[in-house]
Amino acid sequence: MDSLRDQVVVITGCAKGLGRATALALAEEGAVIAGHFHTSRKEAAELLIRLRERNPRSSMRQADLRDESATRHLFEEIFKEYGRVDVLINNVGNFIYTPFPQTELRQFADVIETNLYTTFLCSNLVLERMKAQGGGRIINFGCAGADRQIIREKTTPYYIAKTGVIMLTKITARSYAEHGIRVNAISPGVLESSVAEPLSMPSGRRADFNDILNAIRFLLDPRSEYVNGANIEVAGGWTP
Repeated sequence: MDSLRDQVVVITGCAKGLGRATALALAEEGAVIAGHFHTSRKEAAELLIRLRERNPRSSMRQADLRDESATRHLFEEIFKEYGRVDVLINNVGNFIYTPFPQTELRQFADVIETNLYTTFLCSNLVLERMKAQGGGRIINFGCAGADRQIIREKTTPYYIAKTGVIMLTKITARSYAEHGIRVNAISPGVLESSVAEPLSMPSGRRADFNDILNAIRFLLDPRSEYVNGANIEVAGGWTP
């Protein structure tokens, strides 16, 4: 995708899993990856070696995105190094699989903060700069069914957070559309890395990372510029 060549792409929580796969794929297409990690230092260091093989300008930075001061410092450093952010992918977010009556407040708060608060804060820290530079793209992650009020007995905090992420996506897209900023959400179904085991999968398999990457590529393609405020489910027909 030539449109990504030398564009600065910030990906939160990219040391492992889907974030890692996204970072490697976009670096392969010429993007400069400004990656973030929290605790996975070894994995982040290994990833950075591979990213710099694809684009030597890529970097990795550590921060707890629940800490506003640390997050502000993270983005200050990114803007200091690169001068701009073309794409922000809000990937970070913790998950628990616990019956709701056994869910503790600290668990509930952690899931809300790492999924919803971090998306709000990181987006706010790039939006005005994107506005000044004449545009940009933000991709947030929801989950299949989060745009509907579905009761999920063992993932209640996660679904509350992801419903909020989709609402945040839509209001941000509306508020900044006139400035050339596109904000969309991707809502995966059951991923290859998912903890939960569904009873059945309509498509006969879980989603692999490439399924999600195809949706990311679509949203980053200039030909999809009129897609704004959308929530794209990548779930193979599965519904919670």
